[in-house]
Amino acid sequence: MHLPSFLFGFVAGVVNALVEGIEQSAPQPILFAATHTRNEGWMVGTGKGVYTYKFDTADGTLAPFGVTPVGVNPVFVQGSVKKFSGGKPLLYAVNAVTDASKTDPGTQTGYVSALTLRSNGTLELLNTLESHGGNPTHISLSPNEDFVVISNYDGSLAMFPLNADGSLANESFHQGFPTGSKVVMDQQAVGHIHSTTWVPTRTMSSLLISGVTSCSSNFAYVVDEISNTVGVFEINKDTALLPSTAAQNTTTLTTGFTNTSTAADVHLSSDGKFLYASNRGHNSIAIFVVHETDGTLSSLGWESSRGKTPKSLVVYGDWMVVANQDSDSMHVFKRSQSSGLLTYTGKTYEVGTPERVYIGIV
Repeated sequence: MHLPSFLFGFVAGVVNALVEGIEQSAPQPILFAATHTRNEGWMVGTGKGVYTYKFDTADGTLAPFGVTPVGVNPVFVQGSVKKFSGGKPLLYAVNAVTDASKTDPGTQTGYVSALTLRSNGTLELLNTLESHGGNPTHISLSPNEDFVVISNYDGSLAMFPLNADGSLANESFHQGFPTGSKVVMDQQAVGHIHSTTWVPTRTMSSLLISGVTSCSSNFAYVVDEISNTVGVFEINKDTALLPSTAAQNTTTLTTGFTNTSTAADVHLSSDGKFLYASNRGHNSIAIFVVHETDGTLSSLGWESSRGKTPKSLVVYGDWMVVANQDSDSMHVFKRSQSSGLLTYTGKTYEVGTPERVYIGIV
């Protein structure tokens, strides 16, 4: 695998594992499910917006808490760790659409919104801005939560400062990626940004990397959507840049599988010992152990996602929740923190076209 240090292209999904580790302190975990709400031709979205559930960590039960329409296709949500001046839990959402821009005529745009969580489980809108690019797919908060960065699938990044109350200020930075890798011409003629994450360095507070990475303190794990592989890259501690060649590439699929499948989401456990990647088509979660000395991976096996097209997963202590996009369902798994293996609990929840699951705190 050959990738530039500023990752982009046909990789899909970014998770900052350094942030995920704080989830254990949550007094009341809330699961947020972002959904596709519109018939796009290639997909019939049946969701109603952003769903909230109270998550019982004693037995893995998800109790429906609320649902809020948040425009068309609110496909990705990300919560704030800190509470801003209003004192309420904050959530950020993007709308994966390509509307005509009102602020930049002649261009297309999606939207990004700042919201707060009400006590009844619904969301209250603070404000909405254009994402300055079509089909935004991902949101990443800076470590100090002064900025959010939006990944626009049409090939651009947009950065927005956050106001004192957590609402969005006007865009402060924009970077386009008009040239694709062209390895697969019908999909990579132009750049497609899937996600971004922030990596601490010795010489600056943090550096933004675009691509599909789940990052430990020393290594980035990059999922290649089309080739169904995970690449292991050692992070330069001074610059946060990545080498052009992976130290290891390993498949996310079982030997002999020949049907169509694409890798989607990737997460490290909060202790950095295990890595999980979802396979759309194979309909499974690939499980890997992470070797502490060099960050390389060894396969521990696969667990059925119990549905069709696992677009997203979230790891939370002893638990994993998987969102199966094309079976309109979420499934709860018990996770062994010692072995990393998953056991299906039998708990299944119906939700229309789930695109992203995220667990935050209140």
